[in-house]
Amino acid sequence: MCYRNGYGHTCDCCGKNEEPRKMSQREMAQAQAVMEFLKIWNEMISAVRYDDEGQMPFMIAITPGEPMKVITEDQAEEFLPCFGDDEVIEIAPDLDLVISYDRQLLFKIGEQKYLDGPALIYAVDEEGDIISLTASDIYLTQQMIEKRTMYVEEEDEKMPVLSLN
Repeated sequence: MCYRNGYGHTCDCCGKNEEPRKMSQREMAQAQAVMEFLKIWNEMISAVRYDDEGQMPFMIAITPGEPMKVITEDQAEEFLPCFGDDEVIEIAPDLDLVISYDRQLLFKIGEQKYLDGPALIYAVDEEGDIISLTASDIYLTQQMIEKRTMYVEEEDEKMPVLSLN
């Protein structure tokens, strides 16, 4: 196998032996971003289950300061106990998706609203039925979470929150 052809570290024809080069910080950051995306994609694929009518919808479960999770609709109550009962449902910031959360976990400072507990982000159709997210929805949600997660200080303790407006 010839190193010049990319098939190994030692060339049988010329004897050239080179160590693989180290990745730059930029390449390492890109590789980590790809690995994170693949991890989320794997969770999304594992969350998809099929029933008699086809694919069961999945949604994103978030808690400020923690990694997001891809869950199925039937797992929603485990993550947000008031789901389908007494939760707030509104358009998620920066997305064409819906966010659902417990109103007791919302606090305001002036006109700014902050969420300091779990929430569900999901897609709905024209009739309000929950439908499956796309890979693009998941990526855009991750970007929104990174952009809108901030820390507020309460009694000398920093707490992660999600800014909703």
